[in-house]
Amino acid sequence: MFVRWPRPLFYVVITLAILLDQVTKAWASSTLKVIPVSIIPGFFNLTYVENRGIAFGMFAHHGLLVGLFVVGLALVALYYARGMNWASLEPNIVGGCLCGGALGNLLDRFRLGYVVDFFHVYRYSWNFDWPVFNVADSLICLSVGWIVLRQLTSKN
Repeated sequence: MFVRWPRPLFYVVITLAILLDQVTKAWASSTLKVIPVSIIPGFFNLTYVENRGIAFGMFAHHGLLVGLFVVGLALVALYYARGMNWASLEPNIVGGCLCGGALGNLLDRFRLGYVVDFFHVYRYSWNFDWPVFNVADSLICLSVGWIVLRQLTSKN
């Protein structure tokens, strides 16, 4: 059975993703601005960062370019989604996480002018310092990774 529109689960996942993202960012903004918190010394900190760019801070201070890029991505996603079969749980959960993550970061960008990031993974002795990220970024990356994996392993 082909279902053209997302199921209610899709909207529930979006809502939960946005809530989790915004609650954690509010906590980070109120707690981590003063001092970072070391969770695993030498590897993982909670560090408050204001990201004015897009992924990994690229194109910081290029607001118009970032805005056009985000609108372009949204249009491509809408075009792709219109031909999907939303009958199973997988596209509703993965799509909800992807959209919820994107909307969580977009909310920050419109409300604050930047995105709040706070997860910092690093290992300086290995010369490894991953860009600081947040819950929304994690949901986006996991969703895109899942989609790529499914495409690579599908039997078409």
